[in-house]
Amino acid sequence: MRKYTAVFALLLFTLSLVVNACRPPELEQAVIDYNAGRFDNAYEEVITATEKYPDNEEAWYYLGEIEGRKGNIKGMIEAYDKSLALKNTYQQQIEQSKKNYYGKAYNDGVSSYNSMIKIEDKESPEAKKAMELVVKNFQNVLLIQNDYMANRLIALAFQSIGDDEKTLEYFELAVKANPDTVIAWTDLGYYYQRKKEFQKAADQFKKGLEAAPDDSDCLIRYAESLDLDEQKDAAIEAYKTAFEKSPTEKAIPFNLGLLLFKQSMIPDIDEEKKKELMEESAFYFGKAHAIDPEIKEIYDLLGTLLLQLNKYEEAQTLLEQGVEIFPDSSSVWQTLSFLYAKKGDKKKAEEAFNRSKQLEEE
Repeated sequence: MRKYTAVFALLLFTLSLVVNACRPPELEQAVIDYNAGRFDNAYEEVITATEKYPDNEEAWYYLGEIEGRKGNIKGMIEAYDKSLALKNTYQQQIEQSKKNYYGKAYNDGVSSYNSMIKIEDKESPEAKKAMELVVKNFQNVLLIQNDYMANRLIALAFQSIGDDEKTLEYFELAVKANPDTVIAWTDLGYYYQRKKEFQKAADQFKKGLEAAPDDSDCLIRYAESLDLDEQKDAAIEAYKTAFEKSPTEKAIPFNLGLLLFKQSMIPDIDEEKKKELMEESAFYFGKAHAIDPEIKEIYDLLGTLLLQLNKYEEAQTLLEQGVEIFPDSSSVWQTLSFLYAKKGDKKKAEEAFNRSKQLEEE
């Protein structure tokens, strides 16, 4: 048994010598130094090996390994690609290496991003340094694999220092990386909203809705962009669609009610159309109020509408609730005084009006 073991060991040793003998001497020394942790020596030797033996996939593989250890991700990927282009001998090792470097770069990017957003003064040298680190880490991620979130966080990093050109560039790259993600489109929509390019903003939000038709934030922003672009009828329809899909999102009926209210105030509007718009406005304000009774503006706006529509009982219930919740609101007391006057209750009207004036003077 010992005889067979010795023979087997000798065979393995012999095979090892044969395999190693296939390596060029420069590469053999590079591998020895690499395994011994002498990376600077190995780097010089493997450079020589790739220059002398450009068709040797192992030389390119080890160059990629050393470039990665040196932190040169771009050089690592280029060397790996050259190795695989020649032969897929090291494909499994290369794929595993890319995963490892991807994970590290991504985690480093997230960590540096979290540090950056905690800095209050975004114009400070500290903030700029942190931003550059975010970009560097996530660009390393992108060298290994195109990634939606890496592009997005680079865009947000540039946005934090007001670099609009780079912000737009990376938001667009994020969309290309994952066009089925609604956030990618809403980021672009927000960008154009901030630039006051409302038609472009609406276009982005519309594409976001193709990816996620029920996304309430995207629905609201789409309607809002149409409104800001003076496409009022389209905005109203967009808000109505949004309300159908997200009936518990208070911002939607409130914004719709406000838009309808403003439309009803257009000079020289047909009286029948005016009343129709006011009725619709009151309906949606009522929906928003039912979701959240503590939206102060509703008491002023809906209260006024109900008075104009001669719906005094509804107005009284609303406004008396309003002064209970907002006892220091001069405007709600004033509207309540108008209601009491309409109903012929002069005493209450005077008391409410005086309270309104008192609050104005305080």
